[in-house]
Amino acid sequence: MGRFYFLGLLSVLSIGLSGCEADKPQRVVVSQQATSILIPPAVTTNAEANAEVDYIVVQKADRVVSLWKQGRIIKTYPILAFGADPRGHKMREGDEKTPEGTYYIDGKHPSQNFQKFLNISYPNEVDKARAKQMGVPAGGNVGIHGDRGGISGFFQRMDKNWTDGCIAMRNADIEEIFAKVEVGTPIMIKP
Repeated sequence: MGRFYFLGLLSVLSIGLSGCEADKPQRVVVSQQATSILIPPAVTTNAEANAEVDYIVVQKADRVVSLWKQGRIIKTYPILAFGADPRGHKMREGDEKTPEGTYYIDGKHPSQNFQKFLNISYPNEVDKARAKQMGVPAGGNVGIHGDRGGISGFFQRMDKNWTDGCIAMRNADIEEIFAKVEVGTPIMIKP
């Protein structure tokens, strides 16, 4: 399988995907930060060649989600809401922060409460170890989703910080994103 090159606004990601190592996590190097993360084996399937999106970038400060394919932005979407305390990395359950760093979409499903839901792989092993060291639960069920719709959704759209750490989008936008993003898609969440 080929090598994808991902260009971020501030950093360049390079993810080597090899079909012969499908049972092993792949290492991702974030070149300007000299750090690495593990991408799950699900990312190394043949579905990538036909996937509409190679990866997702969330810029919390700018409140923008962008979808990338072959090193280019294919579409950007405004973020409606984060949690009540969105600055900084999620450290524990209930802190109402959105995680920061590189994760992947580990599930997707329709949601009675939030239109569609793309689950983010938080907490990873580092997040779990940090929470354990702090003596608190790490939390989970963080994702990208729509709003409640109807009158409840109308009032939610007026509040920029109503989630518990998720990334809330307009329902029309989450429908588009949901259709384009496959389970296993990497997601980089920037401060």
